[in-house]
Amino acid sequence: MKKSSFLTALFSLLISSIYTPLYSQDEKIKQEIIAKFKISDGTKNGEDITPYLLGQNAYLVIYKDQATKTICMANFWGKNDSQSYGSIYSMEEKHIKADSENYEADQFFFQWSYTNTYDNKKGTAKVQLLKVYKPQGIYFKMTIIPENLDVLVYKGYMEGTLDLTVYNK
Repeated sequence: MKKSSFLTALFSLLISSIYTPLYSQDEKIKQEIIAKFKISDGTKNGEDITPYLLGQNAYLVIYKDQATKTICMANFWGKNDSQSYGSIYSMEEKHIKADSENYEADQFFFQWSYTNTYDNKKGTAKVQLLKVYKPQGIYFKMTIIPENLDVLVYKGYMEGTLDLTVYNK
């Protein structure tokens, strides 16, 4: 009996150590990052919050949830290990051609249905995202207006392509 219970415990330990990492990897696969926005400057209601954002290692991502096939956005605060996340919808896009005074750009307008991990509040925000194609890379400016009518403006550079046309199907 002792040998049998030992083998059962060992087998359970081996199985859990094999399947737990696979489950974790599957969880990572469920989110396909489309674009990452590295914040280098920000304001809240016109007040500079850049030092706080940089201290938090804050950034934004737009991703596709593989399980639901929806496009989502998240606002991560690395130091606090918190985020606001949720699906985006009612997207409109406007392309701006380059001219002698301006770089080529894309402008997106959408609604963001979010949940905060730090206080469990839920809401909907209006979002405007401007992508400017500069020789050094892609500059972004994102304005978020949640239900409390705060005006959050984040600026920085973008990683990824943010070609959402392939996800509108």
